[in-house]
Amino acid sequence: MTIMAKTNMYDKYQTVIPKEIRKELGITDTDYFIEWFLDEDGKLEVEFVKKLDFMEMGGRYKTEEPVNSVELKKKFKKGELK
Repeated sequence: MTIMAKTNMYDKYQTVIPKEIRKELGITDTDYFIEWFLDEDGKLEVEFVKKLDFMEMGGRYKTEEPVNSVELKKKFKKGELK
């Protein structure tokens, strides 16, 4: 499916995500952030990325030192991490 929509740019370079796009992607204002990519040819790509809470992040990222993500999640659930 192709959706074409136009928006205006407002003060401080702000714009609105068109309703058709939000509806198609199921985007809400608190669940996503936007990543902007500009390649060397000047082509702009925009990607909507779902925000992850702490529990969803476990095991997705690398650290310089080993981390026991199972223990980390247990501590988080107990409120031992801030």
